[in-house]
Amino acid sequence: MNRRALPWAYAIAILWLNLYLVRQIFAIDFSAQPQSMHGYWLAIAHLADDHWWSPHWWPYWYGGMPFELTYAPLVPWLARHLGLYVVMGLGLAFGPLALFWFAWRLTEKPGWSFIAALVYSLTAPTELLLPDGAFAWAHLADARRLYLHFVWDEAPHYLALSLLLLGWRWWAIALAALASAFGVTGAAILGLCWTIVSGQWKKVAVAGLLGYLIVCPFYPPSLFRILSANAALYPESAWTAQSWWGLAAVAALIALLALTTRRLPNYYRLFLILAAVFAAIPWLEVRWGIHFLQQPLRYKIELEFALVLLAVFSVAFLADRAPVWLRIALALAVLWPATHQIVHLRRFSKDVVHSSNPTTTIEYRAARWMQQDIPDKIVFAPGSIAQWMNAFSSVHQYTGGSYPTAPTTMQQTLMNSVFAETNPDRAVAMLQQVGVEALVVSGKASPEFWKPYAKPTQFADRLTVLWEEQDTRIYAVPRGPTVPLTWQDNNHVYAAGPGTAPINWHPGWRAFNANGQPSPLTKDPQGQIVTAEPVLLVYDGGTEAKLCRLISVLTLLGCLAWPLRRRRRLPVDH
Repeated sequence: MNRRALPWAYAIAILWLNLYLVRQIFAIDFSAQPQSMHGYWLAIAHLADDHWWSPHWWPYWYGGMPFELTYAPLVPWLARHLGLYVVMGLGLAFGPLALFWFAWRLTEKPGWSFIAALVYSLTAPTELLLPDGAFAWAHLADARRLYLHFVWDEAPHYLALSLLLLGWRWWAIALAALASAFGVTGAAILGLCWTIVSGQWKKVAVAGLLGYLIVCPFYPPSLFRILSANAALYPESAWTAQSWWGLAAVAALIALLALTTRRLPNYYRLFLILAAVFAAIPWLEVRWGIHFLQQPLRYKIELEFALVLLAVFSVAFLADRAPVWLRIALALAVLWPATHQIVHLRRFSKDVVHSSNPTTTIEYRAARWMQQDIPDKIVFAPGSIAQWMNAFSSVHQYTGGSYPTAPTTMQQTLMNSVFAETNPDRAVAMLQQVGVEALVVSGKASPEFWKPYAKPTQFADRLTVLWEEQDTRIYAVPRGPTVPLTWQDNNHVYAAGPGTAPINWHPGWRAFNANGQPSPLTKDPQGQIVTAEPVLLVYDGGTEAKLCRLISVLTLLGCLAWPLRRRRRLPVDH
C-alpha cells in the first residue's frame, strides 16, 4: 500500500471498529438510564428554542437561571439536530480517531499511533492504577469508556478531550470548551505542558485567548465566581489550605520531569508529563483528599488517553530496535487477545445499549402528570425525577440542574436542607419561602434512583396527596408569601407585586410598572427578586451577557478573516 495512504487506512479501520462496537446506539430513542445526565441534555435540546444565540432566561431549573449556566451547549445543540444517542455514538467513534490523529501528527509514526488508538478503544488502563472498584487485572478489559457514555454522564467530557486532540488551534479549544467545562481545564493543562516541552508559549497563549473570547458568552467572568461559590459547598470540590500544597506538588513534578527528560523526543516528554499530571490529580484526592480542581476523580478520562500514549510509545522505543521477525511475532501475539476483547466489548454494548419505552418510567409518568394537572406550579422534585422532568415536560422546578452552575448558593443550601430535614413543618416553611407549590417525594420502594430524602414518610400527615404511584407521591404545598407569576415567555413574566417573586435575581432583569415606567428591583435573603409594585419583568441578559456576545462575534469574524488577509498579502507569480 502507498505509504501516504497507509495512515488513512489506519484511520478508517479505527473508525469502523468503534462504530461496529456501538452500532445499535444509532437506532434508539431512549436508553432508560435514570441516574445519568442524559435527561439534562434532552431537556435543553427540547426547550432551548433560539437560546443559543441571544440572552435568554431558563426558568425550568433551580428557580431560574441564565441559559448559559444550564450546561455547556455543544452536546444539547447537536442532540437537538441529530438526536442524543446519535451524538453519543459518533462521540464514541470520534475519540479513538482523534487520539490516532494526535499521535500520528506529533510522532509521525502512523503504525504505532494506530496501535495506541486500538489499545485506547479496547482497554481501560486507569483501572489498574486508580480502579473504580477493587484492584484486579480483569479491570483492564472493562468497557469503561462505553459505560461512562451510556450509563453516566461523560459524553461531553470525552467529546471535549477528543476536540483538544485535533490540534492546538483556536477553533479546537473553543469547541472543546463548548462541549464541556472539562474542555477548559483540559485545554489549560495541555497548553501548559506543550509550552514546557516546545517553548511555543506565544502560539499557546494566542490560541487559548482566542478560544476563550469566542466561548465567553457561555463562560462569562461571573460564572467563575459562581463555580467557586458552589464548589465550597461540597467537600470533593472545595478549595482548602491543602489545595495549595497539592498545586505546588504537581508544579514541582512538572518541573522535575521537564528538567530530567530534555534529551528525549518532545512527543515522548509530552506524553510523560501529561500522564504524570493527570495521574497526580485523582491520586492526591484518593490518597490524601487533596484537590485543587473541582471533581478531581473525573480526570481519569484524561489520564486514560495519556497512559495509553505513554505505554505504547514506550514499547515503540524498544520494538523499533528489534528485528522485523520479532516485531511480527509480537503483533501476532496480541492479535488473539485483541479479537477476544472486541467480542467482549460488543457483548457489553448489546447488553447496555438498547431502546426502552420512556412511558414505563416513574420519571416520565410523574413529569407528564404535572404537565397536565399542575403546569403552572413550581415543583420541588428529587433525584432522577428532577433530572428527567424537563425532558418530558415544561414544568418549572426548584431542583433539576447541574449543581456546579446553580445560580445561588442559597438555592443549593435550601435544597439540601429540605432533603435532610426530618421536621415536616420546617421543610414546608422552607419550600414556601421560594414559591414551591408541589413537592415530589420518593419513598424507599420508589423506582426513583437517588432517593435523597432523609425521612420521606414525614409529609404524609402534613400535606395533601395529589398523585401517588410506586411509593412516589406528589403533595400540594400551601402557597407561601411569594407573589403569583404569569409567564408570557421565558424572558417576560408578570409578577403580581409588591412582594417576593419566586425567581432568582440577576442583573439582567428589568421591571416596568403598568404605565411602562421602570420599577426598582431588590432581592431577598434567598436571592429572589423583590418588587415594589405589580410589574412586567423583562430579561435582557444584562451588560455582561451583551458584551460577551459582541466580543465573541468580533473575535470569530477576526479569526475567520485573518487567513484570507494573509493569503491576499502573499506575492503572486505571473
